[in-house]
Amino acid sequence: MKTIINTLILLFFITSYSQQKVFQKKKPTKGEANLVEDIMTENDELGTISENISFGISVGFNNALEEISTASISPIDNKIIISEEQRTSFVLSTVLSVPIIFKRNILYRYSGKNGELYGPYHKLSEWSLIAALNIATFQGAQSGSVFNQKISGGLGVAYNFTEDVSIGLTYELLSYRKPKDFLINNEGNSISENGNPVNSLDISDNRYFFDRYANTFSLKIIYKLTK
Repeated sequence: MKTIINTLILLFFITSYSQQKVFQKKKPTKGEANLVEDIMTENDELGTISENISFGISVGFNNALEEISTASISPIDNKIIISEEQRTSFVLSTVLSVPIIFKRNILYRYSGKNGELYGPYHKLSEWSLIAALNIATFQGAQSGSVFNQKISGGLGVAYNFTEDVSIGLTYELLSYRKPKDFLINNEGNSISENGNPVNSLDISDNRYFFDRYANTFSLKIIYKLTK
């Protein structure tokens, strides 16, 4: 985790000190051509470049569409307790964005040290298709976490507020450890193993739990590291 955080900080500073951009904007007026078309007509020799596929990081909340249950043993009478975990979790993800619709009235060019503009005009994405790969999942501190760190993620769409920041909605599959049916069916009873009563359950023990992917929706704030 420390390596991931250091890498993200380094990428943030690299992008922060990149070439300065000068934006040109125009509010659309009824019956008036959009800015992109005007620029392409007036400065045809400069050309325009559309925003490329970008890589970024995101933070957001996942909400499971199914009940997330877990099992434990009561320390008082060694009986099985089945409880429902919270369906929401905090997720840190990497995100790949593919532009599909571009802003009609915002363009930018790069500026040099003396403020002179150079190079072609660049178009900014307005809507993108996104693919998310979750790095870490966190749940309530009081109940611990039933989610594990198997590969999980999903697909969705994002609206780009600026060239750097967007908000996305994704459908994801999130891995968690579910109690096996015999534990659920024995709720309120005690169980034994080799004639000895079971007084604790380890969520990593495959005899009692198994991996399952929950259907979830995730709302993410995305910061683009590359464009």
